[in-house]
Amino acid sequence: MEELKDRNSYIKATNADGLAILEATTTWCTQCKAISPFVQQMMQKYPEARFYSYDTDSADDISQELGVSQMPTFHAFKDGDLVGSVTGAKAGELEKLIREGYGDGEIREVNQQ
Repeated sequence: MEELKDRNSYIKATNADGLAILEATTTWCTQCKAISPFVQQMMQKYPEARFYSYDTDSADDISQELGVSQMPTFHAFKDGDLVGSVTGAKAGELEKLIREGYGDGEIREVNQQ
């Protein structure tokens, strides 16, 4: 997962075509660590989505712009537009958010056997 370090990398990531998922995290966040394996599964299941993370302690300009006050928080952007967010380590809600971002059928999930 690519790490966003500043506002410029955030703007570039979120304005690109397609689906981008951003995770707000910190090194001390236990819930972030707990959901990390699930996020890895989502990266494999939805390979055409781009996944990014940013540390709210070092990239506070990004977290301020998105209004992040709890970790983890996930934001989904599609073709430059914010389409939804999930606060907390809620695997089901996160997958629903990703799946809805795929809604036009342009991006297909990979079936895992």
